[in-house]
Amino acid sequence: MTGGSPIRVLIVDDVPESRDNIERLLRFEPDIQVVGKASRGQEGVELAVRLQPTVVLMDMTLPDMDGVQATLAITAQAPGSAVIMLSVQSDPELLRQAMLAGAREFLVKPFRFEELIEAVRRVAQLARPVQMVAMTPVPGAPVVEAGRPDRDGNVIAVLGTKGGVGRTFLATNLAIALRQRTGKRVVLVDTDMAFGDVAVVMNVTKAKTWTDVAQLGSSLDQEVLEEILTTHSSGVQLLLAPSMPQEAEMVTADHFQTAIRHLRHMADFIVIDTRPGFDELMLAVMDSADYLLYVLTMEMTAIKDARQFLEVAELLGYSDKRLMLVLNRVNSYSGIPIADIEENLKQELVARIADDPAPVLRSINEGTPFIEVHADHRISAEISRLAGVVADQEAPAAAPQPQEPRRSGLISRLRLGRRPA
Repeated sequence: MTGGSPIRVLIVDDVPESRDNIERLLRFEPDIQVVGKASRGQEGVELAVRLQPTVVLMDMTLPDMDGVQATLAITAQAPGSAVIMLSVQSDPELLRQAMLAGAREFLVKPFRFEELIEAVRRVAQLARPVQMVAMTPVPGAPVVEAGRPDRDGNVIAVLGTKGGVGRTFLATNLAIALRQRTGKRVVLVDTDMAFGDVAVVMNVTKAKTWTDVAQLGSSLDQEVLEEILTTHSSGVQLLLAPSMPQEAEMVTADHFQTAIRHLRHMADFIVIDTRPGFDELMLAVMDSADYLLYVLTMEMTAIKDARQFLEVAELLGYSDKRLMLVLNRVNSYSGIPIADIEENLKQELVARIADDPAPVLRSINEGTPFIEVHADHRISAEISRLAGVVADQEAPAAAPQPQEPRRSGLISRLRLGRRPA
């Protein structure tokens, strides 16, 4: 193939050093061009469909799905791409599984440079003729990294000024619902730095956290942030709160803004679990969000808090288009009609999540997301519907940059009478 179009290669490997080493080796070959890199199986499948590579170098062990599953998906969705499976094991059973899934070659790590090049060229010749119509990249174009959508991802902040309204429950299950409905990349961010519960609700231990982000400071970039994120079994990635409350003070609004700027380029949806209050960090969260989902329950105190929040949000300049009200634990015994709640708040509810405390509490205590273990439940159906509403929305245009310097704190912001960028 040295005389025709280059062999377009996609590398799927969860180890950054391995991806980079393979790319460096292939870069010396004039007839081979690396067009994409992915760290997870689903991302590899998505890039294979979008980029239509000639050859996919697929690692057998990946965080979200194994190489066999990813190969099956690529064979079905991008049949013009030929897969070479890479593994540290030479187990004949693995080889059999890879071949049955549609892989054309099986290389055992560590392999020789010549062995890799020969396999790529040999498999490229076997690629189906449909590959000849694949889009040829512009010379010198940057390599496409998995998880970087064509446009910036949408940020959804889940808020609630009253504790115990179900903010974390909604944020975690909404993130999984977005992943299930769209198949796109979703990151769930816990910004309750002192007492965040996402790790407990998702049953994740020994993970990197916001503390690692804070320690990196201005040196944080997308590749490093990728290593800090933890992948849940659902496919949702997590940026978790510090494991020790005393580490909360290490994380500033500036750290948050830097991280969220990178995440917008890495994911399609970023769901943020918050905490009550209007401190500088929470104001930064609200400023960054395309949508604010405010959670309340059927109690007079919660309704009063919601009304006050809406009044403050209006003073801060958040448009009605960006605000969505979610009524949680809907029941028939509160004595407050839903129509009265909407009338009091002068805004319609975008979602009404039923009250069923027993399975909800059990799912939280067991660390098993409700929407996964009770997929047919009416609570799951309503959260999934909410995910559809969010996914189908177009993010509102960003607010113009203010000329005056940024002020911190709610009182200063209210005096200013408008929201900073």
